[in-house]
Amino acid sequence: MQHHAFLGDQATHETVGLEISLKLYSYPKPDREPVKILVIGSREAVSAIVNSLHQLSFAETFEWTDFLPAPTGDSPIQLRAGEVMKALVKYLPRA
Repeated sequence: MQHHAFLGDQATHETVGLEISLKLYSYPKPDREPVKILVIGSREAVSAIVNSLHQLSFAETFEWTDFLPAPTGDSPIQLRAGEVMKALVKYLPRA
C-alpha cells in the first residue's frame, strides 16, 4: 500500500515554520510587550470573530480564554445584558 503526503514536503516545512513564528507571539519574553485583546458581544458573535481571526492565522482558538461574563456597572463601553467576552494576550517586540 502506498502512502501519499497530503501536502508536499515544501508546503509542510512552510506550514510548520509559519506556525512556529506565530506561536512566538504567544509567550512572554523580557523583550516583548503584552498586548491584550478583548472581544465582547453575544456568544455567537464572539465565536465568529475568534474563528475569523483563526482563519487569518492571527491566533489559535485555544489561545483565547473561555467565555467570561462581560463587565457590568460603570463602564466606558455600552454593554447589553447577557453579553460575554473572550480575551487574548499577544506579545510583540518592544519599540
